[in-house]
Amino acid sequence: MRLLLAVILASVLVIPSLRAADGDRIYSALILANKESSPGPVPKELASDAAEIKEIFGFNSLYLLGDKKKPVSADSWLVPSDEFFFKVNLLKREETRYVLEIELYQQKKQLLSAKVCLAKDAPLYIRGPQWGKGRLVLLLKII
Repeated sequence: MRLLLAVILASVLVIPSLRAADGDRIYSALILANKESSPGPVPKELASDAAEIKEIFGFNSLYLLGDKKKPVSADSWLVPSDEFFFKVNLLKREETRYVLEIELYQQKKQLLSAKVCLAKDAPLYIRGPQWGKGRLVLLLKII
């Protein structure tokens, strides 16, 4: 009986930590970044991240190839494009951040598997492969 009560109490204590804070969503974007002599305007969806992406990767031009938003949940697929997508699994919600397990796929091939912490003010930028005349950059952030 005590063991059953302990298991029930543990379940009650764990379940709330696997829910997102009200209104929190996870945003993923697939970006083509390159250097151009006359860079175009930054897409409005990337306005808050453009300066940091340009500084980190050294590019001056960004093109949004696709993006997706979803509520943070225990198991989500984020598909910003037909070719690249994320599987995101919420492991734990802490006071100021989320602990996530992410997998990055190119079509059916898994490119990356990692455990990451994301907070609202700390996006994750992933430098992807060369693509056309630039480089792909993948973005994950809590909004």
